[in-house]
Amino acid sequence: VVACVMGLGMNQSFASENRGNGIELNSSTLQQKSTVTGKVVDKMGDALPGVSVVVKGTTIGTVTDIDGHFSLQVEPGSRLVFSFIGMVSQEIKVDAQTNIDVKMDDTSIGVNEVVVVGYGTQKKSDITGSVTSVPRDRLAKLPVNNVMQAIQGVAAGVTVTQSSSIPGDAPSSLVRGRGSINADNNPYIVVDGIPLTKTDASINDINPNDIESVEILKDASAVAIYGTNGANGVILITTKRGNLGAPTIRYNGYMGVEGIAHVLEPGSAEQLKARYAEFARVEPSMPLYKDSEIRYESEYENWKNNKTIDWIDEVTQTGIIQDHNINISGGAERVRYYVSGGVFDQKGVIKGYNYKRYSVRTNIDMDVTNYMTVGTSSVLAMHNKDGGRANLLNAAAMSPYATMYNADGTY
Repeated sequence: VVACVMGLGMNQSFASENRGNGIELNSSTLQQKSTVTGKVVDKMGDALPGVSVVVKGTTIGTVTDIDGHFSLQVEPGSRLVFSFIGMVSQEIKVDAQTNIDVKMDDTSIGVNEVVVVGYGTQKKSDITGSVTSVPRDRLAKLPVNNVMQAIQGVAAGVTVTQSSSIPGDAPSSLVRGRGSINADNNPYIVVDGIPLTKTDASINDINPNDIESVEILKDASAVAIYGTNGANGVILITTKRGNLGAPTIRYNGYMGVEGIAHVLEPGSAEQLKARYAEFARVEPSMPLYKDSEIRYESEYENWKNNKTIDWIDEVTQTGIIQDHNINISGGAERVRYYVSGGVFDQKGVIKGYNYKRYSVRTNIDMDVTNYMTVGTSSVLAMHNKDGGRANLLNAAAMSPYATMYNADGTY
């Protein structure tokens, strides 16, 4: 097989023309490859092992050894491309030289330009459609009790739906749409490297004020490291940590009111009496109570005293939402810390619906040696959620002459 391939290459490389009894060869195809050696260093002059050296436009290449040296056979006129993660790629044309030394600079590329996907790395510009980052200021400024509510509407390919307005109910989320009819379609959530999904923990346990960044991995290569768990996408949440410097204390809080945007308008007392009159006309066997304008004995006293009740108004209220957070962060030469506490309190617009969350987070990192760091990422959260399912249709259909309380004061 090798001989056949080499023979085919020779037939393609030689251009022949019949001129008399001789053969004319194209001289451009007879260029001999030469060995080019060199060394790659960083801007400080230290050797760079593992630098990729590739002949541009081909798959021919090598990598530098532990001392930064490389050796590669190339044709004159070829261009060598030197690339290394976190460094500016360089392209050098090979003429007659046999030795090329390269100094690579890292001042033009930051760590944000490199994204680890699965078991490899790619430039962020190459996977724009696969990884989505949520703006940091959005996480801090939106008055939400759940980080998924902050993601809603800003991440392409991610659908966040708030199907319930009950305080404390988390929205549902889909990455790249629904992938199964019966199986779970929720994305895999990882907080500080610890899987949150498939545990007793909830996304409501994470205080949005403690979150540093949110990355959403959407395609198959980006979530390869998580196996089948990442089939519906992966949401990576990184919480804040301490930095070197004096202790810094921060407070963040807000308070607001909530109301129902579109209130159902119940039937009036006059409409109710007209309905009862028509019912009595159609069903003579079921007359009105004591020749009044109402049907039921329980409504008689209120009708006689012209007393009505707005049931929608009775079951709703002005909601109050407030959130208070305080944290302290800092660090010395070998120890960095971030400690925070938060209280979230939401009184719903339906009476009896309330949600409270108390949370405490502690993130500590300690450099034991120059090559080993130990630390902890812990959170303690307590929830109190009241309420069930409210059907406002019952309140809208209730007779305005109905009685709210019994004689003993009970409902």
